[in-house]
Amino acid sequence: MWREIFGRNGLINSILSTDIAWLGNPNTAIWTLIILAVWQFGSPMLIFLAGLKQIPREFYEAAAIDGANGWQQFWRITLPLLTPIIFFNLVMQLISGFMVFTQAFIITGGAPLDTTLFYALYLYQRAFVSLQMGYASAMAWVLLAMIAVMTALVFRSSSYWVFYGSQED
Repeated sequence: MWREIFGRNGLINSILSTDIAWLGNPNTAIWTLIILAVWQFGSPMLIFLAGLKQIPREFYEAAAIDGANGWQQFWRITLPLLTPIIFFNLVMQLISGFMVFTQAFIITGGAPLDTTLFYALYLYQRAFVSLQMGYASAMAWVLLAMIAVMTALVFRSSSYWVFYGSQED
């Protein structure tokens, strides 16, 4: 399927009138995986939609009565009340970003010239292709430590930008 879309005679080349091997070119292979990741942003969008539905309409009505325009309502009501949702999606996408494996494994296998060889895919190759289980285990611990540090930083910074309700000054 991906060859039909991104191959030399694929759909994308037909639309753009080019002759690029998107998955075989080191300059474009990573971009196909980035486009795929953006395409798969549906679950966080559903969470954002649920968060938007939880914002009471009365807040917007009161802001409109006070003379707030659309941008002011967005910056003063919508965005602050969505910060817990943004925080949750940020943590979940941060963790999944470190563990990108499936797309690169299935579509490119790390090729061309290892431009799509993500850390998790390299860990897999060390463990199950090269059978270097000790090395792969150490890599997994490093991955766990990196995810833990980044998640801890996001949690530490959340007190500065996440609004959970009425806070006393």
